[in-house]
Amino acid sequence: MTPIWKPPQEPFVKVNFDAAFKATLHHSYSGFVIRNSRGSVMGSGTVLNKFVSDPFTAEAIACFQALNLSREMGFSHVQMEGDSQTTIHISFHHVDRRANMVAHMIAKERISLREDKFWVEELPA
Repeated sequence: MTPIWKPPQEPFVKVNFDAAFKATLHHSYSGFVIRNSRGSVMGSGTVLNKFVSDPFTAEAIACFQALNLSREMGFSHVQMEGDSQTTIHISFHHVDRRANMVAHMIAKERISLREDKFWVEELPA
């Protein structure tokens, strides 16, 4: 049995994304389409991405670019759908600012730093 695309329920649009990756060039090619609950295409796009290190990154970039297009088009109820097991097992949830305070404080910390910084198994002072 061949899997078929299923439309989202109102008020959502469904964004399908994928990426092709050329390891020899370190290029990826994103493709995405946005469809409404009737299956009508609301938008689509393709993007060349240079300096991409691996297929996981290529898929993540394609997901981000597709989500960005849906935001630019004004959609606020979006379902993301793709075929990459490595990026699909990510779940997003909206929380109140108070429940996200540590991440918020880290973002504000970047204002006073001269360069990007990452920590492993710790937080900034």
